[in-house]
Amino acid sequence: MKSLAGAFAVALGIAALAVTASRADAAFSDKLCPEATQYVIALGTLAPNDPPQKIYDAAHATTSAYDNCAKRNLSDGNVEPNAHYAWTREAQFSILEARALVGLNRPSDAKAVALNAKRIAQDVYDWRQSTAQNGSNIASSGSDTRPSMYRSSAKDIVAAADDLLAKLAAPPAPAASAAPAPATSPHR
Repeated sequence: MKSLAGAFAVALGIAALAVTASRADAAFSDKLCPEATQYVIALGTLAPNDPPQKIYDAAHATTSAYDNCAKRNLSDGNVEPNAHYAWTREAQFSILEARALVGLNRPSDAKAVALNAKRIAQDVYDWRQSTAQNGSNIASSGSDTRPSMYRSSAKDIVAAADDLLAKLAAPPAPAASAAPAPATSPHR
């Protein structure tokens, strides 16, 4: 449980980075996914020792907002950078959501969320530009095969998902043993 609290602290720290360091200067506003702003702010107000259900609820609302943003950008044909940004943020907050599910003793749900986060992040990591700047096909115009600008973040998320999935697959730690039972003596 101690490592779970540490994982929450790290994940909430990441979420807090999304909120502007000096709230007096300006409040956080997600310019690419404005529908997620309120959820990121709410998540940033949580503490690592908050109940896992509260963390799960906030993380789930945040991932849903980024999923909606990704769908909106994808329907507009804006894959790079907007949809990739939204998918990267969705996957990032999905890791926090999965960790909260572990805290709620819902390992199968945590595994499903972590696998989905890994899939999303892996898609962003693997993506390569397939058209030249003028929109023509690469095969006929050149070799602009740059990766997504979110590739590095996606790589970190894949690693975090792999780490969480490995912990979920590990056998449970043996329970603390009680005092040994007294030896029985033969009856005479």
